[in-house]
Amino acid sequence: MNFIKRIFGKKKEDIPKEISIKIDDLSVWTETESQKQFSELRSDIKQKYDEISATLENLSKSRDQLKDTEFGENIYKRLAKAGVSNRDNLIKNINVLIEKTIIPEDTDPSKSVEFYIDLKSTLKTCLDNTTRSQEYVKLLFPEGYKVVVIDLKHLDTLLDELMQSIGNVKDELDVYTKLPDDIEIINQSQHKIKEMTDNIPQLEAKYESLKNDLHTGEDRLVEMEKSEQIIRAHELEKEIKTLNDRISSIDSNVKELFAPLSKALLRMQKQHDSGRHTLSPVNNKHLHTLIENPVLVLGNDINPFLNEIQKSVEDGTLGLKQQKANKTIEQIGRLTGSDILVSLYGDRESCSSKLTGLLEERNGLTVYKERKQLEKKLSDYRSSINSIEQSLDLERKDLGSLIEEIEQLKTKLNSDLSFVFNKIIKIVY
Repeated sequence: MNFIKRIFGKKKEDIPKEISIKIDDLSVWTETESQKQFSELRSDIKQKYDEISATLENLSKSRDQLKDTEFGENIYKRLAKAGVSNRDNLIKNINVLIEKTIIPEDTDPSKSVEFYIDLKSTLKTCLDNTTRSQEYVKLLFPEGYKVVVIDLKHLDTLLDELMQSIGNVKDELDVYTKLPDDIEIINQSQHKIKEMTDNIPQLEAKYESLKNDLHTGEDRLVEMEKSEQIIRAHELEKEIKTLNDRISSIDSNVKELFAPLSKALLRMQKQHDSGRHTLSPVNNKHLHTLIENPVLVLGNDINPFLNEIQKSVEDGTLGLKQQKANKTIEQIGRLTGSDILVSLYGDRESCSSKLTGLLEERNGLTVYKERKQLEKKLSDYRSSINSIEQSLDLERKDLGSLIEEIEQLKTKLNSDLSFVFNKIIKIVY
């Protein structure tokens, strides 16, 4: 707004011409132009720095003078002791003030603001730490105190004058100090936009290539599905599934047959492990097999072991309740009094034998292997296509957001540059 007022407040012939600056040259131009723009301010800052330096030298002399000042003749010893202690405190804080004050070599206004803040804070701390001591020193060393206070007050006045000079261009200076960061952000964003702009066509090309590969593979798969070998492979897969289902059904039946014995089996295992009732190695193996996977006992003669279980149930060794004991004995009778396990074993072996033959035939089909490999490849293509599609969507979205963001930054930077340097500036990218 101030810049607009300045522009429209001028005569037509005084309105500055538009200046075009390349973004890569902007940092150097800004630094050079700031030297001109703030040249008078820098001169004032240099002058204040010299005056502050001189005042600090005077303060060093005043401090030494205060240190060497003697008491009056009629001062009590107790009061004299307190006076020395408080004078030492004041001198110590003045030493800290002098030691911590480092005057910048550069007259950069932004650094001057930092210098003002630091020294103002240090000076305040010095005065706050010596408030009470100053009363003693003022009373007992009036001459020495006077010269010290004059220098301290003058230092404070010079700092205020330094800040007043900077304050006349504070608005422009506040904007100026942010320019380097804004320029760097835009430069980084420009590079990022270029990277994203280059990356998108590469992703698109890869996406199209994979789509073509997928279509070619799908066409090949359609042709393969018409071959006699694939037709035979489908038939085999149906038969294989039927046999697998039959085997699963047999396994379920075996597990159901031994389920009523589970409590007795667990009791026997517990007694065997504790040493109360030791099983033979063979029966111990049968026990673990029946607990973990009863299907594995098919084809083995386990009737002797089942009889041993029945005996333990009947004599109460396993401690089963009567109802559970009756059901266990009844189920053992079914297993030992029939050929049900033999029949299930025969059915399972027959199915397994047929299954092995069918698997060998199916795996021997060349086109079947090729189809499996092709299906895996097509699955990988689809996965990659989906991944690239998501990356493209995200990249395009991020690019759009970044372009919008950088346009806003460019507009703001143009405005800020014009405001600081009182020129109409156009940045060329």
